[in-house]
Amino acid sequence: MNTESARTLEELDGEHWEEPDDRATGLIRNAHRLRTVPIGSLSVDDLRLLLGQQIGVQWLVPVALEHLREDRFAGGLYQGDLLNAVLRAGSKYWDEHPAETMSLWLVREALEGVRDEAETLLTRDDWPAFG
Repeated sequence: MNTESARTLEELDGEHWEEPDDRATGLIRNAHRLRTVPIGSLSVDDLRLLLGQQIGVQWLVPVALEHLREDRFAGGLYQGDLLNAVLRAGSKYWDEHPAETMSLWLVREALEGVRDEAETLLTRDDWPAFG
């Protein structure tokens, strides 16, 4: 674990958020709690939640991309939801982070390869008749 992945979002951005009040939703409570967890310990679902709320994007996209290199369909609620959250980082993020943009394109190329393999299998003539 590198030194940055051992740090929390609170430590990285230098902001301490006040505890949410009694009316706060579960989503808000969870997002606040996750800001105090070392980013290297966040689960795929934790990353999805935080990125979906645009929290800690500059630190969490690289961590999410590591997960996507291992499993391009990584997800918590459904397959691929981590990639969907990463894609919402916005054009400004991608313009300012060319290395991460290249990593994202490698994930895309891997997905295109899966699509091509599936298309080849699905168009074979030796599928048995159904129905």
